[in-house]
Amino acid sequence: MKIIMGADPAGFDLKNAIKEALLKRGYDVTDVDPDTPVLFQDAAVAVARGVQSKEYDRGIAICGTGMGVSIICNKHRGVYAALCESVYQARRAKTVNNTNVLCMGGFIIGNEMGTEMALAWLEAEHLKGLDPEMAVRVAKEYDELVEFEKTVYPEN
Repeated sequence: MKIIMGADPAGFDLKNAIKEALLKRGYDVTDVDPDTPVLFQDAAVAVARGVQSKEYDRGIAICGTGMGVSIICNKHRGVYAALCESVYQARRAKTVNNTNVLCMGGFIIGNEMGTEMALAWLEAEHLKGLDPEMAVRVAKEYDELVEFEKTVYPEN
C-alpha cells in the first residue's frame, strides 16, 4: 500500500513518528515534507492531490488541530478525509465511510496514539464487520456520493 503524508510545524513530530512506524511495518511511504514542515495548506493539497491522482492508495495529513487539513483535503474530488481523535474513530472512518485520507491534530494527538490510529485505519477494510443490512445501505450511500461528485466537480 502506497501512502503519502504531510504536516505543518504543529504536526511535524507526529507525522515523523507515524512514518517511522509505518516504514518498519513495510508500508511504502512518501513524505511531502521530510526535512522541513510546510504550511498546513501546502501539506493538505499535496496529500489530497497524491490520493486524487491514484498514485497513492491513502494519505495522512496533520496540522495543529487537524481541521485545516481535513477541510482542504475534502475539497478535492475523490478525496474523503476524516478528522479523527481516537483509534475507534480512525477504524470506523475506513470501515463505514471508506475514507482515503486520515487527518489528525498534532496539538491533540500524541505520537503513540497517532501511530495506533494510523495503523487501525490502514488495516481496516470498507464494510468489513458491519451488519449485512447496514453494509448494503452504506455501500449505496458511498456510490451515491461518488456519482454526486461528478455533478459538482469538473473533470481533472
